[in-house]
Amino acid sequence: MKEQILELWKVKINYKEFWEKDSNFWDILILHWWWGKSDSWVEVAELLSEKWFRVIIPDLPWFGKTEMHKVYTLSDYSKLIEEFCKKLKLENIILWWHSNWWAISITLENRWKLNIERLVLNNSAWIRNDKKRSFKRKILKKVLNNLKFLKKIFIFKKIRILFYKAIWWHDYLNAEKSPFLKQTYLNMISSYLQEKIKIIKLDTLLIWWELDTYTPKSDGMFMRNNIKNSKMIVLDNETHWIHLKNPQRLVETFLQNI
Repeated sequence: MKEQILELWKVKINYKEFWEKDSNFWDILILHWWWGKSDSWVEVAELLSEKWFRVIIPDLPWFGKTEMHKVYTLSDYSKLIEEFCKKLKLENIILWWHSNWWAISITLENRWKLNIERLVLNNSAWIRNDKKRSFKRKILKKVLNNLKFLKKIFIFKKIRILFYKAIWWHDYLNAEKSPFLKQTYLNMISSYLQEKIKIIKLDTLLIWWELDTYTPKSDGMFMRNNIKNSKMIVLDNETHWIHLKNPQRLVETFLQNI
């Protein structure tokens, strides 16, 4: 493994490169989940590099060792990844995305002509306005707003955190650490992706976990039904963090289905 720095747009992007062979079939670009970092995918990358893949994992701006002090949009991230691929001269690219960051792949696949061979999507988050999930959020937010009279009391902060966790807003709470990061997060989750999914033409492998509570299997089924050249594999007894808890199974599933 090599850990390197590539400067783009005055941003020093930290990334890891895994390349065990003299030649390779494909270059795999892996993006970590929101609030994650390249370190979390090291075991997966090491296993893949033993199979003649060159694996690149960048820390996206705001995360890991790549710092940033401005608001980013989905378009900004997409353009940055495009330039990143070109600078490293990636070829026969497999885009491997986890959770929220897969949205970048839609923009790349439809706006720029990179040498992309296929997509691998791990429990990719894309639904922004699902009615069932929104209902619980609205109810809990309304209750929280009614408790604003407690704002000057220390316990209000704890109550607020518990409510946000109840509606799966962990990422929002983390983003509040910086006003720039908070707006970046809101920019990402405001993107409407449903219709864009339908125009993806690349071969796409959907790997889903049966026990995922962040991105339910129904999300994956929608993608399977709307991406023409797609295949969906559902792994039992696995959660959103299979790459950390069972990297061997994840890599084996990928190799058996490419």
